[in-house]
Order: sequence, then structure tokens, then C-alpha cells
Amino acid sequence: MKNLSIALNVVLLLAVAVLYVLHFSGRSGKTGVETTGEEQISGETAKIVYINTDTLLTNYALSVELNEAFLKKQEERRTELNMKTKQLDQEATDFQRKLENNGFISRERAEAAQMALQDKYQKLQLLQQEMSEKMMQEDNELKKRLFEEITNFLTEYNREKGFNIILSTVVAGTVLYAQDGFDITQDVLKGLNAAYQKK
Repeated sequence: MKNLSIALNVVLLLAVAVLYVLHFSGRSGKTGVETTGEEQISGETAKIVYINTDTLLTNYALSVELNEAFLKKQEERRTELNMKTKQLDQEATDFQRKLENNGFISRERAEAAQMALQDKYQKLQLLQQEMSEKMMQEDNELKKRLFEEITNFLTEYNREKGFNIILSTVVAGTVLYAQDGFDITQDVLKGLNAAYQKK
């Protein structure tokens, strides 16, 4: 989720930069800051709003469902890995005890047992790496799906609303203050959840 917030903040920063340039280059005879959420851009009035993505992702039903499934799968993998680690640690303890008690018939058998144990540890490390990579891939797919769902919804939502720019922010993010009416998070959240319930 953090990467989605970062990506949305990058878009926000670019939008703010564009607005800054447009605001200060081509506005003859006007000074001060507009307080209506509308700026003059090339003779047209631009409507600018923002969405708090932290709030959106925390309360969007699809996001909650996908995150819960992801965390459950992550916990299952972690449990499996912990069980295999404990089992292998027990084998290592048994090997050490047998070695100390001269439980091997020959030195070759002891070395073969030690090699087999090392091989199991290497396989466990590979499994851990594979699981980690798979979780990262699934996390990226989850973020991509959420991003697509939200942007597709916003495309439809904006046909009716007619905003020129919809910015993104997070708690303590780039939008530190805005007058009432600029934050459309709750309206978008309501629409997203309603659309998700219909699926």
C-alpha cells in the first residue's frame, strides 16, 4: 500500500507543479489566492479536488478484502517456514548429539549426514527467498488491481462531476490544509463501495 501512496503522491506533486507554473505564468492583473477551488487556466475555470488515499484504502471494501486475504496467505507461509525451520533445527541438534556421543559408525557417515543437513539448510533458504519474492509479486499485483479499480471508477465518477484535477494525499502528506469542499474522499469511497457491492 505504501508504494501506491508514493505513486499517487508523485502524481500529486506533478499536478501541483503544473498548477504552480500555470498560476504564475499567464495571469495578468490578478494577485492573491482563489478560495473557491477553481483557478483560471487558459481562460477556463479549473476545478481541483483531492482524495486522502490512506482513508480510501483503509475503508474501501475491495482493499480491505484483498489485504485480509494477502495477510492470511502471508501468515500461512510464515507458519510453514517456521515449522520447517524448527524441524531442521531439531535435526541439527540430533546430529550434534549423535556426533558428540560417537553415534556414527564411521567418519564418512558423519560427514555425509552433515552434508545432507547443510543441503537442507540451503533448500530452506531458497524456499524462504522464493516465498519472499512471491509475496512481493502478489503485493504488487494487489496494488495494481486497486489502482486500476480506483482510476477506472474516478474516470466514470468525473464524467458527472467535471473536475479538471483530482489530487491524492495521505495523512501528513502534501495537502496540509484545504477549505471545505476540496476533499472528496468520502464521496468517492461511498461510490467505490457501492460499485463493489454490485459486482
